[in-house]
Amino acid sequence: MTFDRENIAQSLVDIDAAMQVINSYRHKDGMISYLISYVKNRDFSTFTEVEIHAELLYAETLLVRAVLTFAEDQDSLVSFVKGAFKIKTCHSLFKELYTCVSDKEAVKTAEERESSGKYYTDEIVGGINIGWGAFLLGLSLLPPKILRLLEFVGLQGDKMLGHNLVVESEKMDIMRSFVAANGLLNYQTIVLQFIKREEYDSNVVDTILAKYLDRYPGSVTFGFYDGRRAVISGELKKAIKLYEKCEESPIDWIQVYHLCYWEKMWCHAMLLQWDQAAFFAQKLYKESKWSRTLFGYQYLAFKFMSDSESNDLEEIATLVPKYQLKIGGKHLHIEKFAIRKARSFLTNDKFLCLPGLELLYIWRFIPLMSRENKEIILQMIEGCLDDIANIVPYHTQHPLDDWFLCNLLLAVVTADWGITSTLSAC
Repeated sequence: MTFDRENIAQSLVDIDAAMQVINSYRHKDGMISYLISYVKNRDFSTFTEVEIHAELLYAETLLVRAVLTFAEDQDSLVSFVKGAFKIKTCHSLFKELYTCVSDKEAVKTAEERESSGKYYTDEIVGGINIGWGAFLLGLSLLPPKILRLLEFVGLQGDKMLGHNLVVESEKMDIMRSFVAANGLLNYQTIVLQFIKREEYDSNVVDTILAKYLDRYPGSVTFGFYDGRRAVISGELKKAIKLYEKCEESPIDWIQVYHLCYWEKMWCHAMLLQWDQAAFFAQKLYKESKWSRTLFGYQYLAFKFMSDSESNDLEEIATLVPKYQLKIGGKHLHIEKFAIRKARSFLTNDKFLCLPGLELLYIWRFIPLMSRENKEIILQMIEGCLDDIANIVPYHTQHPLDDWFLCNLLLAVVTADWGITSTLSAC
């Protein structure tokens, strides 16, 4: 999470060392079996429980290795291709393992073994279900056209089955239940906010948080998701207090604090407290390496929305393109947007049209705002539309762009209230 090259290099060394240990416990296939595995699933009937467990650990470790491959060489497309091949291998491993443990006779045999018993089998089955379920759920979130293309090369997605597998694994109370719980909370409280393909399931979130907050009352991880739950419920001030409580925990992993800064920034923005939102954007810009380009522009946008004066906005706008990142040889779209808006600020006499509201729209936070604050937003939009119509010359070289933005924001705000006349006019 640091995006520091030294830390990434050390992580790769540790992962490779772990894979060496795991490989020593994996089943040793002969040359013929190895070649057959390319066209046919392996026969796990001859594998011991230790060897099946080693296959599971290998698949999990290889997945982490694939993610690190993307971050290892951010400027090259080669890292993207290498990482993609590793993920395809992980997908095939989890699929084969899931087919193996789905065989009721195989599970029954494992349960009858005196050495390990049912608990060990639960660890294996639960771990495989988490991995395979996460793949099915993650791939199902992709656009249909891309998903059909991936199915052609053997990758498949199934939202319902994937979600159920992860839920079942979380309920098994095994070592990996913690991972399943985090995955489900992330999916329900963060992912669904952006894809909007289904409604947030409060029952799943409430059940998991009640269980783990009772077991780990000082947990920063589950405290963070408790804050996310409050945000989705519209209890923004409560969410800020929960994030502040997380920040009080003495941990060395400061990136967790950065997550809290990120969330508090949006909470203050939704409350239209622009100075406080700018404060946390500035902290992220100075302390985090995730995306200084984005954080810099967010500071500029929120500070521009506030009434207080600032002398560093021009300097920040100039520096925004300097920190642009590449992932797998590609620039991030959100950073391209930030750079374009920063350049627009410099070329249009240091003016932007409602940049803070535009960011709230992009990150889909406007539907979570209170009706009172939405009414204030409407007044701001109407005022900006009046300026476009009455001020000659207007602030920018492209007033039509600002006019479209204002009407888009107007449509988004009024859509939640069912004001179809305004929506149609936009």
